[in-house]
Amino acid sequence: MKSLPERLRKAYLDGNWDVFEGQYFTEWDKNKHVVPAFPVPIPFKRFRAYDHGREAPACCKWYAVDYDGRIWVYKELYVKGLNVDQIALKINEMSEGEMYEWSVADPAIFANMGFVDKFGGQTIAESFAKHGIMFIPASNRRVDGWQLMHQYLHWDEKKVDLEGRIIPPKMIYFNTCYDSIRTIPALVHDTNKPEDLDSKGEDHAADVDRYFLMSLHEQASRRPLTEVERKLKEMQGH
Repeated sequence: MKSLPERLRKAYLDGNWDVFEGQYFTEWDKNKHVVPAFPVPIPFKRFRAYDHGREAPACCKWYAVDYDGRIWVYKELYVKGLNVDQIALKINEMSEGEMYEWSVADPAIFANMGFVDKFGGQTIAESFAKHGIMFIPASNRRVDGWQLMHQYLHWDEKKVDLEGRIIPPKMIYFNTCYDSIRTIPALVHDTNKPEDLDSKGEDHAADVDRYFLMSLHEQASRRPLTEVERKLKEMQGH
């Protein structure tokens, strides 16, 4: 069975029946990419990313990066039919008590397209800023972003830790991120541009991950100092 094509091998050997012909993120395996939610350790760096929509869903996601550079997607907002003020209220409610390194968003929200909010803001980004949500524009290089996402979702059954367990992928989702788990594995290749995914699919959650990964690259949270390291640093400060 190990000699079968990847799609069939995952189904028959690994029991992963989420795979299908044309699937874009063939790395996806719910057993590897989804974990029960847990309290995010305070030292982990936190980030947000956002893809705007009203008729189409708007999606905001929250990320924590651990000491090894692994990304934990620990929260998501996925809503449709709301205006900017309503979305901003929900984002602020879900962000209460947290601090972020930065928040990144679809560069389209920074364009002046005749949008005017009740505060006189000329762009969607300005409207969010009025609510205290300061976004920076994301890179919109789609294929580069997807390549990064492939890398972060990748795992290799031959790579194991000292206890013989398969090393997990570099991006893992809490099981409370329902719409990411539902939509990302369902995305397919663009038939006219195979290296890209078909944007006619429900790609909002994936777009948010792409925006975030392009802004992050390989940044990881700093490990907390040991007691000895802390004392040495204090001594050096004197």
